[in-house]
Amino acid sequence: MLKRLTLNSLLLSLFILSSCANFGTRKPSSNDSMEFSVLVDQVRWATSLHLEDSATCKENYDQLYTKLFSLAGDSNFINLNDINVIDEEIKESFKARISLKESFKSFKNNNECLQSASDVFKALRYIEDYLIEVRMNLTQMASSEFVNLKGEFPYLLVNPKYEQDFKSYEDLKSGDVILSRGNAFSSAAIARIGNNDYQFSHLSFVYQGKKDDTLMTTEAHIEIGSVVEPLIEHINSKNAREAVFRYEDPDVAHLASKFIYDRVLENQTKKKNVEYDFSMNFRDDSRLFCSEIISSGFKKALPNEDFFPMFKTKFSVGLIPFLNTIGVPVNRDNIKDVEVFAPGDIQFDPRFELIAEWRNPKKMEESRLKDFILTKMFERMDKENYKIDASLKMEATSKSIWLLRRLPVVKRFLQKKIPINMNAGQIELFMAIDKVGDSIYRELEKISLRYDRPMTPIEIYTALDQIFSRDYETYKKYKKGNVSDIYGEVIVAEKPIFHQLFHP
Repeated sequence: MLKRLTLNSLLLSLFILSSCANFGTRKPSSNDSMEFSVLVDQVRWATSLHLEDSATCKENYDQLYTKLFSLAGDSNFINLNDINVIDEEIKESFKARISLKESFKSFKNNNECLQSASDVFKALRYIEDYLIEVRMNLTQMASSEFVNLKGEFPYLLVNPKYEQDFKSYEDLKSGDVILSRGNAFSSAAIARIGNNDYQFSHLSFVYQGKKDDTLMTTEAHIEIGSVVEPLIEHINSKNAREAVFRYEDPDVAHLASKFIYDRVLENQTKKKNVEYDFSMNFRDDSRLFCSEIISSGFKKALPNEDFFPMFKTKFSVGLIPFLNTIGVPVNRDNIKDVEVFAPGDIQFDPRFELIAEWRNPKKMEESRLKDFILTKMFERMDKENYKIDASLKMEATSKSIWLLRRLPVVKRFLQKKIPINMNAGQIELFMAIDKVGDSIYRELEKISLRYDRPMTPIEIYTALDQIFSRDYETYKKYKKGNVSDIYGEVIVAEKPIFHQLFHP
């Protein structure tokens, strides 16, 4: 049977860390013998305290994150085979995240500890993903159909505070915010683009006019701009993961949702959808990014308060060329001051309570691999001056698409795929990301087949480093062209897998 010491010890550390000011000085007499309920009581006490020593708080969360990151590679963790133990671990991890999120109410804006604390929050979620995948394999549930925001434990995890009121997406309320993750590489790019690499890429605002009215969503999509549609359309999108958040004042949230719903519906009715905001500028909502659907509504509902969310995303200097191509107006002079409302930022705003989380276990591994691929791509952009260098064919295709989108005879066939305000450079960039990402994914997938279980984060990152290194060496030889051996025979250089499109 699995020894419970490893994860319980980490969770114990997490609970104590919820009050960073007292970390290191207040320890239970015996970590192994204490009842978990006692620890939960200590969490409630600890999270009520004000976090004064940010530096110490950050250091301790960083240490805990390192342990959590390494946990999935532990032999006791890999060889899980007791479903009861797995279920208990999932429940305790989710409870720990609920408690940790509650502690964010004590953080001040820009508190240096927040980043480290949020990393721990995300690491616990990845552990839950891993446990759920292992559990699915043990129970042979792989053939089951999974419906977004619906199902049983552990695919749908509900905050204990709402377990009687929330059973599925049908229990959503007007003003609720749905944080989701799509399946495309562009979704992975949005999730990982900032200094805070997230597991989510999209936000939707739930709206219901009257109690018996159909639940609707207001959303902004790259392809078509802002639209309102029945909630079931969102559910049928079959995302990899979703989370529901609820603002502390439901009346204000409903009003915010109504404001943006009415605006988007008016434009949609006129067949002039509010255009997608590639600049991600939440201070100007003439165009709307998916997160601006939320912030724009709340600005109307709370005109005298600051923009949402409380904590926002910043960018690294090395990503400036990539960001400029997308349409984000950053440069070396202003990048330290530019901040955006990334979809994942909502999960750390203490004014929004986590109601429930849902996962499609059949998509977890694919989603995780894509997350880590984009993390490595952005890491190389930032640290090694990598850049997207699209092929001549992609360049020609993107320009052709851009021109065709403007021809009356053709545009009606493309209007739901390519927005009118998307330039040729942006089209080319997204094409290249898909091509590079897919090439790396296929190589990583081959490596994953060597394992009889999901790969751990450390194994994935190690494999990605090897893939990049091997393909870069091939790329350098390929650039030199064909060579002749000592007998004069021509040796054709091997073609790199992806470095022609993505290289230093």
